[in-house]
Amino acid sequence: MEAGPTRRPPAAGDSGGVRTRIKLPADPYSENVPRRSLRGPLIIGGVVVALFAVIALVNQGGKGGGSPSAAAATATTAPATASATPSSSATSLTTAYDAGQASDTADGVPVGYPHTSSGAQAAAANYVVAFNSADMVRSSVRSRLVNAIADPAIASSLEGQFDAAYAQIDNTYGLSSSGAAPAGQTYVERAAPVGVSLVSDSGDTATVSVWVVTLAGLAGTNTQHAVSEDWATVTVTLNWTHGDWKWFSFQSADGPAPLGGLQTPAAGSTLQAAVSKFGGLRYGR
Repeated sequence: MEAGPTRRPPAAGDSGGVRTRIKLPADPYSENVPRRSLRGPLIIGGVVVALFAVIALVNQGGKGGGSPSAAAATATTAPATASATPSSSATSLTTAYDAGQASDTADGVPVGYPHTSSGAQAAAANYVVAFNSADMVRSSVRSRLVNAIADPAIASSLEGQFDAAYAQIDNTYGLSSSGAAPAGQTYVERAAPVGVSLVSDSGDTATVSVWVVTLAGLAGTNTQHAVSEDWATVTVTLNWTHGDWKWFSFQSADGPAPLGGLQTPAAGSTLQAAVSKFGGLRYGR
């Protein structure tokens, strides 16, 4: 007997004639369809936070994954200074694009944001991108990126946690100790903010939700870890310190994710070419 819903259209002529059975795909909107979770726990200074697209990459392996309830349980472990529900005063789409843009860069990461809500939103989005970039797998670059982004109060502890997480990723993906991919393949880790929403701003502490899609995996021929996407909402808490907005903590939750599978996946070589051709974008608010 075939599993799943079926439809039996009537055959022409006699109703007792041969019938054709058509197997229908699972309802993509069903609550029972398993969703892969790309999240795992990270402990910083005794506080557990949800680290998406880093530690859980070790467990990605294939198409399997955890249940929505498991992902939700992981996402609720992080502390939050305010509700993750966007306030009614969140920045509107009509706000000037350059109101919160960075004034400088540090190791390619935009820094030097204005002490405003727009500045906090731009900082949160760009920091999510930096924390989920292929450069983070390179031990020679990772330390500089963390120190450019994080609040100095947690930078050293955060760096140690990333070192441990990426050591596992190196092993799982067959990367060298310096983060180099196997011959003929390219390690891909890239995040693209879809939008941001201000949750709260108390002056020197701001909480911002970033809706983001992340690509992660190995592109190339005969890869065992194909590049796939993951949608998440990352709520970042930033502190105003040393004249800039700096990453202090965050929590992550699944989605909202659009319906997938509407396009044919590109060949590994095509993805490799795209990663080389198209650079990442910076976010301005």
